[in-house]
Amino acid sequence: MKGKIAFIPQAHKIAFHEYDLPDPPVGGVVAEVTQTNVCGSEVHMWKGEFGRRGIMPGHEMSGRILALGKGVTADTAGATVKTGDRIAPVYYSVCNKCVNCVAGNQAACTAKILGARHPDEPPHFTATFATHYFVRPEQHFYRVPDNVPDLIASSANCAMSQVYWSLDRGRLSYGETLVVLGAGGLGLHAMAIAKERGARVIAIDGVGLRLDQAKRFGADEVVDMRQYTDLEARDKRVRELCHGWPDVVLEVAGVPDAFVEAMRMVRNGGRLIEVGNISPGQTVPIAPSQVTFKSLEIIGVAAYPPHYLKKSLDFLTLHIKKYPYHEMCDATFPLMRAAEALDKSERREITRAGLLPQQA
Repeated sequence: MKGKIAFIPQAHKIAFHEYDLPDPPVGGVVAEVTQTNVCGSEVHMWKGEFGRRGIMPGHEMSGRILALGKGVTADTAGATVKTGDRIAPVYYSVCNKCVNCVAGNQAACTAKILGARHPDEPPHFTATFATHYFVRPEQHFYRVPDNVPDLIASSANCAMSQVYWSLDRGRLSYGETLVVLGAGGLGLHAMAIAKERGARVIAIDGVGLRLDQAKRFGADEVVDMRQYTDLEARDKRVRELCHGWPDVVLEVAGVPDAFVEAMRMVRNGGRLIEVGNISPGQTVPIAPSQVTFKSLEIIGVAAYPPHYLKKSLDFLTLHIKKYPYHEMCDATFPLMRAAEALDKSERREITRAGLLPQQA
């Protein structure tokens, strides 16, 4: 049996490679990918900001177990699994031995293992823009709750788990005000989680669809960048809405200027959580004195402790009817139309694109 997997050799180009499916290793799993998403990371890949020698896109997914390796009878949380069950795997594995893992910050594991650099490298299927995915023995994977469709479970794999961890790292608590810069997939997930822990939420974006969704995902107020066109105007508007200054600012817009805006906007002694800016080489001038005199705490977050995927799936199963999760992925494409999905995502014509590999 053969499968297909995508490779981005250069900016705005994508190719598909075909290989025989590997057998699952002892303790591992081979899954069919039922949905994978275009996350912001894939847009950066598409633009050529990652992978000078090419890169394999895709890390958010849900799928069905095609084959279980010897000894696999349960997911990482101990739930019994069998062939055909729906699962969501964490897209990397951690060592659980380094200084960060031992301290409880597996997100910053110094020996994190991701997928291969090129699909020619066995077992081939180590990224999710593919028909199949190879779950290594050391990877966490979790059975998807029955009431959470693939459409929604796929985004728990990265976007939701990452902002869940981010808000915990930022110690967002009841009664505090959170400003979210960027109302894409990460921002919307963050708003719902923040709302459920009793925070007041303000969303900032410049796309009408995203602002409408932000209100439905828990934002108490929105600031439209088309109306408030410069940093000073937005800062003033946020202070009016806060009757002061926000306690926490979460940057998930993914542009360097948003980091500067977050530094200016957050209150003295507040917390700035930086998630969105991941592209090497994109810089912005800042005044270090602003950090000093405002006594800012800046928290950088990439990835999440693997068990946060289970926490996210549990959150979804409890709140699936409260928030319009089924609308978060507002366009789906067969895998072979990935280029179209990436183009439209880059132009921000859609909030979050899903790929359906079994339609390839």
